[in-house]
Amino acid sequence: MTVLRIAAAMLAALAPVATAPAMQDAVMPGTVTVEPLPDGVVSPEASRLFAEAVERALNDADFLALPADNRGRYIARMKLSRHAQGSVAVNAAEQGMASDFGDWGARFLVTLPSGKRHIRGLIVTELEIEVLRRDGMQPVWSGRALTVKPQGTPGDAPAAVAKKLADAVMRVFPEQMAEPVSVP
Repeated sequence: MTVLRIAAAMLAALAPVATAPAMQDAVMPGTVTVEPLPDGVVSPEASRLFAEAVERALNDADFLALPADNRGRYIARMKLSRHAQGSVAVNAAEQGMASDFGDWGARFLVTLPSGKRHIRGLIVTELEIEVLRRDGMQPVWSGRALTVKPQGTPGDAPAAVAKKLADAVMRVFPEQMAEPVSVP
């Protein structure tokens, strides 16, 4: 029995040594610089909104996002794709209640729901964030998220989509996901 105990103790002593190199390859939060989206993918304003959303999401994941002209330990590279996929019927925008007061009286306008629906295209937006170690430019982590929204609605606005997707991607950090996270 003592031989088994000695063998178990020796194996336990060797186990941390065997896993130490794997721990060095793990992503440890540190300073990060977010690269802007390539020109032509989206408008410059939307590119700025996505970069800010990714910086906030990285800060929430215990990274320290530095301005683009600084050198962080890591580089966060974004890839964004948007394409139309099908269509959907959405409720028409209804004018709200209005009132007007004047010298000769008052006027109230109440719009009743019309039940009209519009056909809008569905836009699939996918954001990928890849974290690379600056020395050697080796990728150490990546994650993706996607959402589908009717075109031209408040949910399809770049600020709303950027925040939702960036938060969803970094919510799974440091796990590697084979498929993108779906965001409603």
